[in-house]
Amino acid sequence: MVAFKGIFGLQYTVKMTIRSPLRLYLFITGFIYCFACNAQPVTIPWGAGINMAFGKGASNPGPPLPPGRTEFIYSTDSCIISGQYSIVNKATCTVPNTLKEDAGHTFLDIVPMAGELGYMMVVNAAASPVPKILYVDTIRNVCTNKTFLFSMGIHNFGTSSCMYPNLTMSVETLSGQVLQSFQTGNAGGSPDNYAWYPGFWPFPPPAIVKFPKYYGFYLTLPPGQTTVVAKISVNPSGANSSCSALFAVDNIMFTTMGPKLSIALPNSVGGWLTGSCFQGNTPVKLDGSTGSQQFSFGAATFISPDFVNPAFQWQRSIDGGFNWQDVPGQTNTNLSYHFSISDTFFVRLRASEAAEINEIGCSVVSNVIKVQVDGLPTDFSFTSNSPVCEDGDLKFTLDGGASYVVRGPNNYFDNTPFPHVYNPALSNTGWYYADIKSYGGCSAKDSTYVQIVGPDIKVSPSQAICYGKPAQLSASGGVTYLWTPSTGLNDASIATPLANPVVTTKYKVKVTDNTGCGAFGTVTISLRDSLLKAIVNGPSFACPTDIVLLKDSSAGVITSWYWDFDDGQIASIKDPSPRPFLTLNNILKDYRVKLIVTDTAGCIDTALKVVTAVPNCYIDVPNAFTPNNDGINDYLYPINAYKASSLRFRVFNRGGQLIFETRDRNFRWDGSFRGEPQSPGTYIWMLEYIDSINQKISLKGTAVLIR
Repeated sequence: MVAFKGIFGLQYTVKMTIRSPLRLYLFITGFIYCFACNAQPVTIPWGAGINMAFGKGASNPGPPLPPGRTEFIYSTDSCIISGQYSIVNKATCTVPNTLKEDAGHTFLDIVPMAGELGYMMVVNAAASPVPKILYVDTIRNVCTNKTFLFSMGIHNFGTSSCMYPNLTMSVETLSGQVLQSFQTGNAGGSPDNYAWYPGFWPFPPPAIVKFPKYYGFYLTLPPGQTTVVAKISVNPSGANSSCSALFAVDNIMFTTMGPKLSIALPNSVGGWLTGSCFQGNTPVKLDGSTGSQQFSFGAATFISPDFVNPAFQWQRSIDGGFNWQDVPGQTNTNLSYHFSISDTFFVRLRASEAAEINEIGCSVVSNVIKVQVDGLPTDFSFTSNSPVCEDGDLKFTLDGGASYVVRGPNNYFDNTPFPHVYNPALSNTGWYYADIKSYGGCSAKDSTYVQIVGPDIKVSPSQAICYGKPAQLSASGGVTYLWTPSTGLNDASIATPLANPVVTTKYKVKVTDNTGCGAFGTVTISLRDSLLKAIVNGPSFACPTDIVLLKDSSAGVITSWYWDFDDGQIASIKDPSPRPFLTLNNILKDYRVKLIVTDTAGCIDTALKVVTAVPNCYIDVPNAFTPNNDGINDYLYPINAYKASSLRFRVFNRGGQLIFETRDRNFRWDGSFRGEPQSPGTYIWMLEYIDSINQKISLKGTAVLIR
């Protein structure tokens, strides 16, 4: 078994029959992450051969090649000299320094994985008049009459143009007969015979990484040819002997071509992990499929590697992908199997022509999916941060499972990994029980006791009120109180505030006891209807001949009206008929008109309108007055100006000086100017106003001040 990071840049694992002292470095990764997908460990979608990746990740380099596999000398120093090679995960002896990419990246289909650079074979090849073997391996028991792909990735780190990496890739017989070969050209120079890998062509490489260049060719083995030698050589160079090429080689593959196999979870496209419980009756289910076409290597054409008479076999690996065993009886494209022993392993699908299903070298294999068959959870725990104040946060800590369900007092239920109760009540005290389930569904149970402490509060019930009416709130059980919001409250820091909200409001009170623990209660004050406001519109004075029209201008959704005119008459309509308001014995009389309105919620509001009946509305100014404070004729002013608007009254002395002015009919001249009593005599007055029919009136006359 070997693992490698190669075609499409994916991490592959395949079983190979290689009869040589070389034991290729093996590595399986179970978790790969990419920029835009859920990655999964996958295997080469073809078959047996060479899959050399030189290691994977940041700390798993492959071993040096054994003697006879290369003519270059291994060095542990990453800064190698001519004739040496090293296995590293980044180039640190180049200009620019620290090139953090290799000769072949890890990909899921055409998406490069984040940080998956892996290891590579870095070579320093000096110019030489004779070829030099970079890599050679013998592959036995290959499937004859099949098409193979021999390929590799090259990254030119050199900065000099005097020599480029120029290699020959060849497949030969044991006797040295070349069955087919390929010239890379000057990698990174010209001509450069690189190609994108199948799956990328004809698309340009993603811009998020520096895409490696691949080189290779297809080869169909002649009948009877079951053993071949794969060889990579550095070609002779006529350059000066001081010239050298510094480059990396990675993902050396010799692999059978065939249909691409894919397996997937039935309900999770792109998922790479599934599970079950060893005692359960639900089998592990996976769906398999075969692709009919793929892009050809280095060309924008398709190849159609369909099987004529396919056969399938599901396999399981319990050692991370190094060895694979057939799952008994599972020979369909879909898997449905109950694994009764708890374990974690990989599952894949293998396929070939039916006559060759027992020849591993003739098979292709799918991506792999990790299966976790769980036993009963053992290292689990269920705890809390009890005791907790009512104004705190009761938190539960669960460990040892993949999912959890917690139940407790007051019908508490939570199936999240981090259950909690914010602001718990005293009634949350008690036993809590947890079902702790593994990823595969095996379940264990645990419990913990919780104590909640704090004041035993009581609050007044919620209620509905009419708009503009107050509501009494109350809370008890503590030593301090704080109500929020404070809007509409007469005091937010007492136990019994009075609320007068203008909208439906939910009031929250925090009650704190003498230990500092707090608890919360809520009271909702709902307004039974929208704003209800009784308003009477009409004149405030009624002259002897006036017929007064009073109108309802109330706000709200009103259903009934009640008028009381303070004269023994009532009405129950919105706008009553015009009516007179008469004086009594020719004396001013105030009529207190009352309007009561009722809205759709039954709320009631009352408006009071005072209409003063006056005996005379003829506006005039007296021709004399005596400001001696005897209560009789002490002031000079326009009399009967009840309905005058825009009134302006002015008084001038005999010299024409303005000594008094008012725009208020109730503000009168007392015979003084700037606090000094004026001399007896004649004074000129001027009066301007707008009358009840909107006419502008101007009057002028004289008045005598008598002392």
